Amino acid sequence: MISRVLHTLAVATLVAAAAACSRSDASQESAPAIRLVPASGATPARIEVTGLSPTALDELRAARLKPDQWPSLLRVAVADDGPAMLGAYDIADGSVRFTPAYRFDPGREYHVRFDPAQIAGSSIPVAVARVGLPARVTAPSTVVQQVYPSGDLVPENLLRMYIEFSAPMGRKSGLEYLQLLDDRGKPVEGPFLPLDYEFWSPDHRRFTVFFDPGRVKDGILPNQQMGKPLHAGRSYTLVISREWQDGEGQPLKDEYRRVLRVGPARTQPLDTATWVVTAPQPGSREPLVVAFREPLDHGLLMRALGVRLNNAEVAGDIRIESGERRWLFEPRDPWRAGTYQLLALSILEDVAGNQIGRAFEVDNFDTVDKSPDPKTVLIPFTVAASSSE
Repeated sequence: MISRVLHTLAVATLVAAAAACSRSDASQESAPAIRLVPASGATPARIEVTGLSPTALDELRAARLKPDQWPSLLRVAVADDGPAMLGAYDIADGSVRFTPAYRFDPGREYHVRFDPAQIAGSSIPVAVARVGLPARVTAPSTVVQQVYPSGDLVPENLLRMYIEFSAPMGRKSGLEYLQLLDDRGKPVEGPFLPLDYEFWSPDHRRFTVFFDPGRVKDGILPNQQMGKPLHAGRSYTLVISREWQDGEGQPLKDEYRRVLRVGPARTQPLDTATWVVTAPQPGSREPLVVAFREPLDHGLLMRALGVRLNNAEVAGDIRIESGERRWLFEPRDPWRAGTYQLLALSILEDVAGNQIGRAFEVDNFDTVDKSPDPKTVLIPFTVAASSSE
C-alpha cells in the first residue's frame, strides 16, 4: 500500500514538474533570429524571422494585422531613420516573412527590427539586425551616359535635369551623390529638392533631379532666404560621385563632371506659333522635323508630342537632336499624302517649366507626371503629293 502511494505521489510530482516547465517555456520565448534568404529560382529574396514558438506564431496570427500595421511589427529599411520598405508580409513555415516590392540591392545593408510589443504587448523579445546580399564580384562598368539638358547653356531658372546611365541603378535616391560647385569650386548649398526614388524611370536607368522650385521662383520664401541656386553669367560644375551604386551593388566606373554655363531666366510660356514644322515627302520614311526656338524638356519631348492622321495615331520612332531644339519623327510606314496633325500635350515644357500658353508656377511643378487628363494642341501640316502625280 505504502509503495503504491509513494508511486502515485512520484507520478503526480513528475506531472506537476512537467507542467511547470511547460508554463515556464511558454512564458519565456527565446530570442528570435533575423536572416535574409537569397532568391532561389522564381522565389525572390526575403527577410525571415525564425526561432518563434508555435504559441508565438499563433499569437501573431490572431492579431490580424492590417497592411499599414505590419511595419510596426517587422520594419525593413535602408537606414535606421529611413522609411519602411514596401513589400508583402506573411506567416508561414514557422517564420514571419517580408518580401520586398523591389529586389534587394546586392552590396547594400538593410536595417531590420522585429518588435512584437508594438502590436499587443507581446512577451516575445525584440530582435534587431543588419542584413544584406553580397556585392557581385565584378569590375565597375556602369557610367553616366548623358545629362539633360544636353546643351552647355542653361537658364538660371532651370527646373530639372535627367541623368541617364548605361545600366540599371540601385533603388536608392541619388541626391547624396550629387554636388553642384560654383565657379570658385565651392559647393552650392541645397540646390536640389529632396525627393525619393519615385523619380526613377521604370528601368532604373534615368534619374530625375529637381532644382528646388521655391528657390527658382522669385517672391517665394526659400528664394528670399537662400537666393537662386544658379545665377546668370556664371558657370557651375555638376559632380556625380562614383560611389553611387548600380543595380549590381557596384560603384560607377568613373566620377562624372559637367560644366553648366548659366544664361538669363526664361519666363515666357511656350508659343507653338514659333515652331517650324518641316513636312516630309510622300512615299518616303524621312522624318518629320519640328524645330523649337528654345530647348524643351527632354523627358517630356519623348512622350508629349505625336502625329495623327484622320484622328488615328501614326506609329513611329522619335529622335531628339540639337540640344533638345529639334524633334524628329520617323514613321514605321511610308508617308501618305494628306493633312496630318502634330499633337502636343499641354504638359510639354521647356527646361524652366514653362508650358504651352502658361508660364511656370511653383505650385504646379509636380503635375508633370500626374496630370490625369492633359489638354492637347493640334498643329496641322500637309504631306503634299508632287505636281507630277
